[in-house]
Amino acid sequence: MNRAYLLLDQIQIENLPERLFELTGGVMPHSLYQRTAYSALDKAGPVLVAVTPDSPLAQVFSQEWSTTAGLWLESQADEGALLEHLRSLIHARVEGDVTVLFRFYDPRITALWLADKPAAERDRLMGPVHLIRLPGLQIRQLTEQPAIPYADRPWLVLTAEQLNDLNAAKRRTFAGQLIEHALRYFPKCLGSQEPTALQQWAMDCQGSAARNGFSAVEEVLLWARFYAVLGADFPDGPAHGAYRQLLAEPGVLPRQRLDNLNGALTHQLLTDKDLTL
Repeated sequence: MNRAYLLLDQIQIENLPERLFELTGGVMPHSLYQRTAYSALDKAGPVLVAVTPDSPLAQVFSQEWSTTAGLWLESQADEGALLEHLRSLIHARVEGDVTVLFRFYDPRITALWLADKPAAERDRLMGPVHLIRLPGLQIRQLTEQPAIPYADRPWLVLTAEQLNDLNAAKRRTFAGQLIEHALRYFPKCLGSQEPTALQQWAMDCQGSAARNGFSAVEEVLLWARFYAVLGADFPDGPAHGAYRQLLAEPGVLPRQRLDNLNGALTHQLLTDKDLTL
């Protein structure tokens, strides 16, 4: 019998265990990191939970989580076999025989990773997963494959070319989100730039944030305010000394640094009549 599941990212969904308890009446999700080398990261890893179409959980997934925070999976296999295979995908080997965690359960990565694979390769990677539903896309398996068990040494290998493609495509996808965010909140700062110039601005903004230690989506969106309002030379411009001091302050967590920068910019906007949004 075909059953549906959600594979959800605890990092992307605030208070996920509590929300699942409310939405399912107490159905216990399965952590993919349990019984693996990453069990210590259990509370930050993905979880698998059964779902019924048109249920409250299914509705919340569609409305809030489906674009960035999880996958809708369907399988005819035993739940244990499905869980075993998904656990085997949580890490991969890359060049130099280095093991990395693999966020295959991010729907943006899933689409980039699987959509254009040859059918035989895609079927093997999906294992007992019959169908993956993504926003605007369904990835169907032609021939069901057996589950591949988890091992401390990953069986999945990602080439340098695959990593570059995944990273570049993800940056382009996020650039669109960043442009939309900037045009909504800082339209005067970007002027009437052409689409190509906006795309370059977004890529440069991401690069600036990364050079200063900020790479998470929420961090880059916050960084965009400084980059848009204070200019592309932020934080290295001659007028940015106070901001550089805040960035270099020891013992401060990244989010607090951004909050401190945000407070400083808000104060500057209130006191500097020539600096407006």
